[in-house]
Amino acid sequence: MSQLQPHITFHGLCREALDFYKQALDGEVLTLQTFNDSPVEFQQHVLDRVMHAEFVSPEVSFFASDGLDGSLAQGSGDVALHVSFDDEKRQSHVFSALADQGQVVMPLDYTFWNVRFGILTDKFGIRWMLSCSVKSNE
Repeated sequence: MSQLQPHITFHGLCREALDFYKQALDGEVLTLQTFNDSPVEFQQHVLDRVMHAEFVSPEVSFFASDGLDGSLAQGSGDVALHVSFDDEKRQSHVFSALADQGQVVMPLDYTFWNVRFGILTDKFGIRWMLSCSVKSNE
């Protein structure tokens, strides 16, 4: 099922924010990966920062990150809209449509975390993250 899910960047305060939301919203963190967990090399000062987390509660769910220094364009907001797809053709179509007159930040590609993923900013300045689960060849 396709769905829209917010992705919130906390600029170094992600763990603190997640702890707050766990209490305030009676929620839990389902996954948490740091930049150190990635096979990609990052600068030493960001290795312990949150690269990706998934938070759920009875009423709210979202993805979260600390982000990287300078990862947002000047004047852009701290929220990215993340849409999960179950069909790669549909993901490609939506990615292309949103990228028209916008800027592709990360082209759609298969990732080490087993999804096909891409990031773009649309012509209105809205940041989108589109993912599609990859079927395993088991």
